[in-house]
Amino acid sequence: MGRTLGRIIAVVTAPVTLIDRNLGNIVRSVAFTAIGSSIGGPLGAAIGATLAGGIASLDRPRSQPSDTAATSLKTSRPPRVGAYGESRQYGSYILYETGSNGAAIDGYAVHDGMMTAPVAFYIGDDKVTHKSGVSYPGGLVNGLPDGRYGDDTTRFYWTDGRTPGTTVPVIYNDLPGVWSANHRGDGVCLIYTRFASVKSKNFLTRFPNGTPPASVAARWQKCPDPYAADPCDDSAWTWTENPIRQLMHYMLYREAPKPTGPVTAPGYAAELMALRVAFYNRKIAPSLATWRAASDVCNEAFPLKAGGTEARYRSCLSHNLTTSHGEVKAGLLTLCDGWMATQPDGSLAVYAGKYYTPTVTIGPSEIIAYEWEGVGVDDDSAVNEYVCSYVSKAHEYNSVECDAWRDEDDIEERGALLSDTLDLQTPSWGQVRRIAKRRMARTNALYRGSVTTNVAGRVVRGQRFIHLRIVEAGTTFYDGPAEITSVTRNNATGGVSFSWVAADPNVDAWNAATEEGNPAAVGDRVAQTPLDTPTITSAALDYSDSSSGDGSGARVRIIAAGPDRDDLTWYARWKTSTGSVWNESEYSDIDPGASVELLTGFVPVDAMIDVQVAYQVGDGRVSDWSATATVNTTTSGMLTEDGDMMITEDGDEMIEE
Repeated sequence: MGRTLGRIIAVVTAPVTLIDRNLGNIVRSVAFTAIGSSIGGPLGAAIGATLAGGIASLDRPRSQPSDTAATSLKTSRPPRVGAYGESRQYGSYILYETGSNGAAIDGYAVHDGMMTAPVAFYIGDDKVTHKSGVSYPGGLVNGLPDGRYGDDTTRFYWTDGRTPGTTVPVIYNDLPGVWSANHRGDGVCLIYTRFASVKSKNFLTRFPNGTPPASVAARWQKCPDPYAADPCDDSAWTWTENPIRQLMHYMLYREAPKPTGPVTAPGYAAELMALRVAFYNRKIAPSLATWRAASDVCNEAFPLKAGGTEARYRSCLSHNLTTSHGEVKAGLLTLCDGWMATQPDGSLAVYAGKYYTPTVTIGPSEIIAYEWEGVGVDDDSAVNEYVCSYVSKAHEYNSVECDAWRDEDDIEERGALLSDTLDLQTPSWGQVRRIAKRRMARTNALYRGSVTTNVAGRVVRGQRFIHLRIVEAGTTFYDGPAEITSVTRNNATGGVSFSWVAADPNVDAWNAATEEGNPAAVGDRVAQTPLDTPTITSAALDYSDSSSGDGSGARVRIIAAGPDRDDLTWYARWKTSTGSVWNESEYSDIDPGASVELLTGFVPVDAMIDVQVAYQVGDGRVSDWSATATVNTTTSGMLTEDGDMMITEDGDEMIEE
């Protein structure tokens, strides 16, 4: 370890900040509406639409973690890193030396700004703990059972990013002339490891992998609360996994303009706060109600298959500070399937991923021109499988795969597996699958197109969902909810031009037992006997009139066959044959037997309804869904009270006398 990384380790005579505080602020003074013009690809085009009061694209690229999320870096000018939520970060080497006493000493710059609290410490892939009584900033670690790091040979120190920074005498005392008490790293989280010299016969016992890089898992930056009396007051910020609160932090702390002078200049803090408040008042405050609502959506309790709940949307995003503002904000929005739009007053409205009933209607009186696609999505654009990955604490904060989200019906119909990856910086595998469900419904929506409006159509600005009516020559091409995916101002008409896809109001329906899936396996697992797939022996239209006592409407009565077990919980789901989102119901009080009868909730009339069934056994495993049975709910030609209309799996109509 007898070398130093260039000028970073230069001897200094005054307190220093180890990482250049201005490094990474490449576009710090660029307004949000200008970002799109400097970014290529779909993201740049979409964010550039905000020039006309548009949105960040819903089909944005994946958020990329920081360079040090997976390994340490050696470079003469390391990038600054910011992180949210709880994750593991390595660092960039700032020290790589051998002391005069033979000790190997490494130092790393890990994070720009204060962390909230460390959670775990790692040397290589080994989680280590400090000896009893060791407090901030660390010290000796406990040896592992096989002898690694034992006999008080290994020390681990960390700093939490406070200003002034924390010095570690053990380190600079070993490196006179190289490191000093002035190397304190103001405002930067640091890690130091010190491996004592040992006899050669003990080296492979104490350090079988040499002296591997260190890392730390922590709860990182504190973030503002949109409900706070003063969201700009960083003394009141708290740690959170809420991606909307993290987005607000990023805009106020990273994106907002900063003073041009050095941080040590008199009046810097006051000027910084004044610029932050002005940015907040211009970009966030006028639309604060949308930020609060979006934050509430992220905090909503979602049921878990194993019991209990979790927040709907959680984030553990990390990023290089040299990454463009637009890309980082898009990454945070991706983690809540979010949507951001510029309002007419220049402020930014934000929505988290949850359907709401549209309050704005665009119809013939506003539409000047349109393009309509109603023949589905071809194989070049469709996706029927998302390979889902998440950041797993059970796997030492590594990105691992959970169960993929698949549309088995579409795979069978197309005869092709159209796969894409969805690798998100979230600690929840269920969340990745929920977002995959929403993305697939949007990607594969049957109806989509674009619309150009007159001046009256400007009301769509700041709206994620609208009610859209496309009518021409007495023919209605579309009349229903639509999700806006991009929008630009149209100077020729005075209105706007926007693209849209059909929105399914049921897209947020979620059955944890059948849709949450399973996380990545931990350790060795014994393969279990696979469950048999149930079958639908019959599915029939069941129409209840008001005299029945439970309302009027069409339902589907299903007879299904499965294993004869006492621990089964049955599930049935339905959708329209042209739809993409299933509506599920649970039947936990069905008497055991090889054949069961299930009655769905009310379904649309005068439509073709697809139904499937599945079951769950007592250990939590869920069977595959059955083959699809289709029922015609046309009521005009219903049979008399002596018979039922029925359609079997192969589509043949049957009558049960």
